Amino acid sequence: MNYQDLYIFLKVVERGSFLSASESLSVPTSTVSRKVQQLEHDLGYKLMHRSARKMVLTEAGEKFHNRCQPLFTELEFAAKELDDELAEPSGLLRVTAPVSLTNDLLAEWFFKFMERFPRINLELIVVNRNIDLVEEGVDVAFRIGDVHMQNWISRPLMESSFSVCASDDYLSRRGIPKHPEELYQHTLIVSRRTPVWNFNGPLGEKVKIAGQVRLKVDELNLAARAAENGLGIVNLPDYVVEKLISAGRLTKLMPSWQPHPRDVHMLYPERKYIPGKARLFIEFIMSQAQELS
Repeated sequence: MNYQDLYIFLKVVERGSFLSASESLSVPTSTVSRKVQQLEHDLGYKLMHRSARKMVLTEAGEKFHNRCQPLFTELEFAAKELDDELAEPSGLLRVTAPVSLTNDLLAEWFFKFMERFPRINLELIVVNRNIDLVEEGVDVAFRIGDVHMQNWISRPLMESSFSVCASDDYLSRRGIPKHPEELYQHTLIVSRRTPVWNFNGPLGEKVKIAGQVRLKVDELNLAARAAENGLGIVNLPDYVVEKLISAGRLTKLMPSWQPHPRDVHMLYPERKYIPGKARLFIEFIMSQAQELS
């Protein structure tokens, strides 16, 4: 059996007609027809009823196609994967991530990746809402908290620890809370995604706080700026506030009470073949995250 004839037969079935197959293969329709006839002769079965614009598989043709198509698909994947391994990776990757996570952490990783792989271009969709990843054609997404998405692989990237803090100006006016319950006597600046604060105590205690909210935002750096200006107390990821705490612009509170951390996940489509450029990006980001631990 000639495997070129088999490939042409599969292409005719995929395209739905001899004419469409000939156009996709850039060969005459007569050549396509002759190749399929030769395959039928070699097999000893009629595979399809056909005309130039329409074809219908016979029972033998349908069974033969169903067995052969997955094998050819596997071969195409293997060839593509080899090409990605040997050729210099290139092309566009669409990536989405939350605003503060990008500005305070991921951006530097993205820039390093682009320096290492100059032929791979990134399109960054930096938003705090969960966009439709399929509709937007996203290759890799970053999400915070619990993630449940069908047909997407979710890999834990890191655990994001939090700190409760405020400015010295605020604390001099309102006092310094020693216990989470005391936050009910204070003004809070909260994220829209985490309006309730959960704490673990030094003896295993668990406390949930939903205090008086002065300001609710969906951008964490804005919350940090508000706290700097003395508007209230914040509970924010350390990647947002650690520099402000080190610089003395915010003061960390209640060190014996640990705010609940949140997991950062990296997501990509669940499929048999991951494009080389996406695989390189995923592996690079994972290596950067491991350096933090």
